[in-house]
Amino acid sequence: MKKLSQVALTKCASIIQPIKDHPFNTELASGTLDLDKFAYYIEQDTVYLRYFARSLSMIASKAPLKFMQNFLSFSECALIAEQEVVHTFFRDTLNLQPTNKLTTATLAYTSFLLQSGILEPVEVAVAAVLPCFWVYNIVGKHIAQSSDIKIQNPYNRWIETYASPEFTESVERAISIFDELALSSSDQVCELMLDAFYKSTVLEWHFWNDAYNQEAFDIIY
Repeated sequence: MKKLSQVALTKCASIIQPIKDHPFNTELASGTLDLDKFAYYIEQDTVYLRYFARSLSMIASKAPLKFMQNFLSFSECALIAEQEVVHTFFRDTLNLQPTNKLTTATLAYTSFLLQSGILEPVEVAVAAVLPCFWVYNIVGKHIAQSSDIKIQNPYNRWIETYASPEFTESVERAISIFDELALSSSDQVCELMLDAFYKSTVLEWHFWNDAYNQEAFDIIY
């Protein structure tokens, strides 16, 4: 019998491949991604990570005791990543300037995570946050394997972060929690978990796409 995580990943295969093939990620891999597009992505990601950390904290407060520390640790790491993204990438290293804009995908994704954390069973909330771990790890490893190591890619730090053994270890822990929760869940809850995982994976594609196209929630800008 397949683990629910494998069922979820198979269900989302038709979304994950377009994420790998998206111009944002193919150009990032080659080092040709326009700096303004990356800056816009980083700006959106700093907003996302703050709400992602809050969602993880909410999960920690509802999760079985044996999983609580994991989600508190995940939340802390998300906040640290946000700070490093803002101060190291966004301000210091690349000297990127904020636009103070918000994409529709950023608003939709953060709202969905908070809604899942507040209104849904903890199993569903875990399913909603899992793609942020897993899809990024898949994409990071894919880019690391396909990028030209001979070039001085300005985005190497991003690639190394999400392809790293340390990040992979966190992802594997999150997946194992997802599967363990699924084992003790009803068929109905498992279907809700699959649906939440699918929706977040779709939102991952929109997040990259909105950043690449520098879309904004306001139509007047």
